[in-house]
Amino acid sequence: MGFIPISIDQYVKVYLKSNPTFNENELRKGLQSALTNYNNGITCSCGAAIWVIGSAIAGNGCFTCITGESYPTDDYEIDSAIKKKESNKGKRHIDDMDKTKISGFFTDDGYEINVDLIPKPALCITCQNVDNPEEEILCTLTRHDQKDDENFNCFAYRKK
Repeated sequence: MGFIPISIDQYVKVYLKSNPTFNENELRKGLQSALTNYNNGITCSCGAAIWVIGSAIAGNGCFTCITGESYPTDDYEIDSAIKKKESNKGKRHIDDMDKTKISGFFTDDGYEINVDLIPKPALCITCQNVDNPEEEILCTLTRHDQKDDENFNCFAYRKK
C-alpha cells in the first residue's frame, strides 16, 4: 500500500495519543527539522530519501534503515513529503547530469522539467505570444508554474 499521508498537526495528535508522556514541542521541533532536512535533500546514510516521521525521533534515516522493513504498509508520512516524492519520480536531477550537457528548465529543487509534458491552456492558443520565440521562456515557465492550478492566469496574455 505505501505511506498514508498525514499533516504534522494530525500526526502530533496520533503520536501523543499513543505516547502521552512525550513532549509535544520536542515532537513538533523534530518533525519540522526532519521535513526541512528532507526538503533540502538530506539523505539517509544508505543514500535513500529520509522518512520524515521516523527521522523526527530517530535522526535522519530512510524507512528501511529505521524500521528494518523494506516497504511501508499502513505507515504514516508527512503529506508534503509524499507529494514531493511523487512529483519527482523518474525525473533527472541536475547534480546527476554531465555539467557540459545541461540545458533546459529545472525546478527549484534541481529536477529537470520536460516542457513537452506541460499542458497548454486554451488561453495560450488565442494569445499573440503563442509562437513568439522572445516570449517562449516566460510562457513555458508561467504554464509550468500553474500546471496544477484550477484556473490559469497569464499577465502577458495579448489576444490575437
